[in-house]
Amino acid sequence: MKQALVCGASGFIGGHLVKRLKDEGYRVHGMDIKFHKYTESPADEFVKGNLWLIDVILRVLFSLGINIYKSIII
Repeated sequence: MKQALVCGASGFIGGHLVKRLKDEGYRVHGMDIKFHKYTESPADEFVKGNLWLIDVILRVLFSLGINIYKSIII
């Protein structure tokens, strides 16, 4: 089974991306700095975490076959 990681999965675009990937048969891992206020994430697994902790991010990325990166660097 194909897997995907969506960073920012609780946001507007990330939430829609999770749903789309699920519809296409992916096992979706969601990650965001906060949980969604109104609904539970449809991701198979959801991690509340900080994208600035690179050691955590690298462990997750290397364990996945397909990765989708969506983040903003200011």
